[in-house]
This record gives sequence, C-alpha cells and structure tokens, in this order.
Amino acid sequence: MMRLKNLILLTCFVCASPVLAQDIQPAPKFALPIECELGWNCWIMNYVDHDATDNAQDYSCNKQTYNAHKGTDFMIRNAKDMQAGVVVNAAADGVVLGVRKDMKDIDYRTRDRELIRRKECGNGVRIRHENGWVTMYCHMKRNSVKVKKGDKVKTGDMLGMVGNSGLTIYPHLHFQVEYIDPSSQKRRGAIVDPFVGVARNDLCEQGEKPLWQDEVLTKLDYQAVSIIDTGFAATRPKTSGIAAGLYDDETLSIRAPQLLLWARILHVKKGDQVTFAINDPEGEEIFSYTSEIEKDQAHVALHAGMRRPSYNWEEGLYRGEIKLLRQTDGENSGGIYKSEARIFMR
Repeated sequence: MMRLKNLILLTCFVCASPVLAQDIQPAPKFALPIECELGWNCWIMNYVDHDATDNAQDYSCNKQTYNAHKGTDFMIRNAKDMQAGVVVNAAADGVVLGVRKDMKDIDYRTRDRELIRRKECGNGVRIRHENGWVTMYCHMKRNSVKVKKGDKVKTGDMLGMVGNSGLTIYPHLHFQVEYIDPSSQKRRGAIVDPFVGVARNDLCEQGEKPLWQDEVLTKLDYQAVSIIDTGFAATRPKTSGIAAGLYDDETLSIRAPQLLLWARILHVKKGDQVTFAINDPEGEEIFSYTSEIEKDQAHVALHAGMRRPSYNWEEGLYRGEIKLLRQTDGENSGGIYKSEARIFMR
C-alpha cells in the first residue's frame, strides 16, 4: 500500500477484486479525468486486468493490460507535452482524502527501486465520492497538485497535471475506481473497471452499465493499434529521445546525412507488417521498406529511411507514411492503420 500524507492508498498493481453487484450502491457517472483529445494527443495504454491468474486480460479479452493492473492508463505523446502541461480533472464531485505532490518525474528504471517502494502511485490524489465510491489519480507532475486533503471538488475541477512520477516509464495518468462499503471501516476498496461497471452478462464486451458518462464513452472506442507519434530525423532516433519529444523538427538541412522516418506504436502483435514510405517534393516515392513484427509488444519505436545521395537533398516538402497491416486470424481482427509525417528540407 502507499501513503499520501496520513492516508493509506492502494498500489496500482494488485489484481482487481471481485465485486458483488447486489451489494453496491449507485455509482457516479465519471467525466474524462484528463484534458486531451483521445486518438490525437492521448491514448489508452492499459486497461484493468480481469484475469485472476498470472496472465493478463482486459475487459475485451485482449491483452492491453498487464498482470494485476488496477486502473485505466491515459498516455500522452511525450515528455515535451508533459512539460507543456496536460490537465488532470476530478471525474466526479467528492472530497479529497489525500495527496502527494513532491516526487520527481523520472523513468523509475533509472533510479533505485527502493526509493519508490510504497509510493508507486507517485504524485497523486484520492477522492471519496457518494455511496462508497473512490477514485485515484496517479503519476502526476511534481508540485502540480492543486488540492489538499479535505477539499471539496466538483466534476471537472483541476487536480493537477499529468506527470511521470512513481512506478512509471512514460508520462501518463493512472485512473483507478474503487468501491468501499459505506458501512465498513475499510480503507481499501474493491476495484471496478469503469468500462464494465459492477456487472455484465457477456464477457469480452463493455458492461451493460459502464461508469463513464455517455458523452465520454463515445470517445473511448477500443483501439486495437495506435500510431501515437511520427516524424523525421537526420540521425538514428533513440527510443528515449522519441519519448522525450526530441525529434519533432519541422525542417532539416538539405545536407542531412540521412532521412529517417520514425513511428511510435502501441499494441503491436507478432506478424504485423509495418511499411515505411517516403515521397520527395514532386510526390515520387523514393523509399519504401516493410518489416514484420516478431513478437507482441505494448509499445515500440521503429524507424527506416535512406542515406543522403551523392548530392544534397532536393529542397522542399517530403512526406512520409507509416502503414501497419494486421492479418485476420483466430484471435485478431485484421485492419490497416496509417499515419503520416512531413519535413521541409532546406
């Protein structure tokens, strides 16, 4: 468990507890807890794990989660967006139970894991709502938390900013929903997946009464694949640099040694075919390369491109296209997923 000042908080990494629908009081309808446009500058990276074993399975019976994950992770594009500021809001009316706000924003793999033991949530806020419902907001930016214990908040009130604190690699918001029987003295709640609610008749689908507001739910379509960022680079782009937002140039020199098209993709599967294509200022394709994904991965950064010709690059606007082809099989629905990038050479 984790402590936010005097409040005991749950970690984000314990498998969802079973909830008996007949014992639960009505839930609030939750607003989107992050100010972003889903599919454009934020994406759902992980859902609640519904598998009680050491395996992992999200509400749709896919694997966009990991073992014992207890919330919904809203991932933003990169650390540059984090520094610019992405607002976290209260998902419903309530009272703040506790906060933490002074942890550094850093990839936990670069530090001693012991430093974040019992603080895996990082900077966060925990809110009590009516009828025993509780929400938790984790991994917020250092010193961005605007509320304190005991504050009353309304739906949409700003709590702070998305960060990279606690047990995390990339900037994101972990949003967690719990139910605690109001007649009990418990501080720890049973996990409820907001996409399912307290009961459902059909596995591998949303529940009959999900906890999101109707207008929010329409924005939360399940995405099998997400190409979250693309761009060009003059030298081989590092995954860490892409995650930091270091390769978002709008122009490159006509003397650049290489022209490399890169992409950051969520939820690739073994057998996916990824094609990189580059067109010159006249619209002629000057490069095309296809590779096959060798194993399922939650996140990859890929690139392909070409060396500068013996002469300089032609001045003008170059266009790149990244296309992922997924074949239909017994487990996966097929599809084609595309994204584009542009760079001006001068």
